[in-house]
Amino acid sequence: MSARQRAWAVAGIVAAVGAAVLGLLLSLFLAGLFVVSAAAAAVPLLMREQPKVFARACLVIGTGLLAWGLIGAVIGMFLFLPAALLLLVAAFVDAGNRPGAWWGVTVPLAGAAAFALIVLPSDPKNEPPPYFNATLDSTSRFNDREFNERKERLRDFGATQVEVAESAGRLKLHVGIPESFPEGRSQDGLREEIDRLPGVVEVRLCTFHTCDW
Repeated sequence: MSARQRAWAVAGIVAAVGAAVLGLLLSLFLAGLFVVSAAAAAVPLLMREQPKVFARACLVIGTGLLAWGLIGAVIGMFLFLPAALLLLVAAFVDAGNRPGAWWGVTVPLAGAAAFALIVLPSDPKNEPPPYFNATLDSTSRFNDREFNERKERLRDFGATQVEVAESAGRLKLHVGIPESFPEGRSQDGLREEIDRLPGVVEVRLCTFHTCDW
């Protein structure tokens, strides 16, 4: 492996570690995803004694991080896009240690196919049900007895899941919406009950792809 190839790979790993640190500061709830993504970027250096294998690993990991950064953009994974691009450069920077034509074609095609399958519109019947995403006024609500008692009562109004998580320094309440409500309950009624919780400042209806404004 040439010094130039190693330098690009190390730059990609440094960028990935930096993205992970920034991601941890933004959202402890997603800490595991940021750590695993950064760890994946370091895999090519384990193959540094085998230049061809190293280049192929850079190509595979770089393509994977690129797709992951685009797919997970809404949860901050776009931070790994610079690392992905640096690893892709490392795979091809040395003419004598490039992955090969077959790898150079099939790996990007596989990454594009994975991206399309996950991101492009699919059959609505196969998508997860929508949910409510409520923003709270303070992180202190996490220990607020009244808030915690009342949020659990949302299940009586049809909620399938009730979770609180911190994101970008704000507490978010995620409330699952069932495919069909019990008799006497409705989606509008569930939203009104969420609005009544102490500390709720905004409630948004979200689907697999986006949230309303």
